Amino acid sequence: MAAPATAEHANKLVDDQSLAEEELWAELEKEEIPSHIREARLENLKKQSEEYTKMKELNFGSYTLIPDEKSFLDLTTSTSIGQCVVHFFHPDFRRCAIVDTHFENLCKKYFETKFARLNVEKSHFIVEKLKIQMLPAILCFKKGMVVDRIIGFEELGNTDDFPLLVLERRLAKSGVIELPEDEDPSKKTIFGKKPSIKGRNDNDSSDDDDDDF
Repeated sequence: MAAPATAEHANKLVDDQSLAEEELWAELEKEEIPSHIREARLENLKKQSEEYTKMKELNFGSYTLIPDEKSFLDLTTSTSIGQCVVHFFHPDFRRCAIVDTHFENLCKKYFETKFARLNVEKSHFIVEKLKIQMLPAILCFKKGMVVDRIIGFEELGNTDDFPLLVLERRLAKSGVIELPEDEDPSKKTIFGKKPSIKGRNDNDSSDDDDDDF
């Protein structure tokens, strides 16, 4: 299974396909591979370059601000956009800023997933329609459908300093990103053990920091 494409890899393929073809030829020449397989690999590389070009035009690889509710609907209801993750934020909420920091990293690591943010102060209709009552709120979309939502930090350890990998693994469960093999929970742990996920019954005062609005 191919590894998830990073923004760096995608931009490299889009900006210099000839270099990517040279690298692919070098890989194929390491062993005896039938000509029809070589041609198929090259054709797939060209199609991938075309797909990445279209995605780059839609700002995949960048964590973008959705300007208005119409743009939100255009983005999240489009069946041509495979995976999309939207962070509903309030500019004055500290925990929303924490999510922003993580998403800035994730958008570069998972190019094939669109990461975006929507200001709840400017999207009252959408907020009411989706029944969002607590922030941060992260909604996951696939092929124009809501498939999951992460509300507050309860599922991320009830702490503000949760590792990025905890969020990655949670998003992977939704199917909106695909973890690299070396970060798969069954093959790699954090600090020698899997990260514990606290529930609301655990004694953690930071749980009170989730914001109702």
